[in-house]
Amino acid sequence: MTPDRQIAAAARYRAAEPLPGVVRALLDCRDEEIVVFEIGSDALHVNLAARLTLPPTGLPDSADLRAHLVARGGQAVPLYADGKVVGEMIIVRRPPGRTLADEEHEAIRETLERTRGRRADTARRLGISRTTLWRRLRAAVAGGRTG
Repeated sequence: MTPDRQIAAAARYRAAEPLPGVVRALLDCRDEEIVVFEIGSDALHVNLAARLTLPPTGLPDSADLRAHLVARGGQAVPLYADGKVVGEMIIVRRPPGRTLADEEHEAIRETLERTRGRRADTARRLGISRTTLWRRLRAAVAGGRTG
């Protein structure tokens, strides 16, 4: 079974039941941004990768969250239970060829923008020390990554 089918199979849930913890854990360990919606309702689960791309003000409403994911190239996958569509999962895949260093640099750049250049706030939001942030920024400049 392919990873996408595993996710789709794991995310099949009954509309009246909350998303099981094991399914949330499975979705959180994926590199792709994944959000599970119940039909006509708010998001049931936003995985870790997707949470990192959201504004620090918190989770937007469902329509805005869907628009954000689709604008970033998200693909909607219907979720079935007993032959009926009970929800959807939107997946935003990572661009091919990007390294972890590229991802890290992008996260630092976006967080610096959100904090208006305040490095202490940036480090706090990223969960790293100011010294580590300084080293990463120095390495980015030395490596030719300025934007």
